[in-house]
Amino acid sequence: MMQPEVKPPVRPASHPDRTLDCEEALEPGLMKLVAAAEAAGWDRAEIWPALTSLAVNHIEGDIENEKLEAELRTARIAHLLLLDR
Repeated sequence: MMQPEVKPPVRPASHPDRTLDCEEALEPGLMKLVAAAEAAGWDRAEIWPALTSLAVNHIEGDIENEKLEAELRTARIAHLLLLDR
């Protein structure tokens, strides 16, 4: 299966319209995914909640990964400090 093409960012990360640009870049691929799901027999009343749930799950996973990475950095620093004694 081919990956949908997504336009790259054209504005710096600090630009106030960057999120809107990202939405516009993702929307064509999202709508292709929705169309493929409909063609497979799913209806939009099922598709949108499923996509929302997937997004929330990924956000929560990213948050937990960031917390774990911070804890690991702290543990590595503590370990290095103990080695210096």
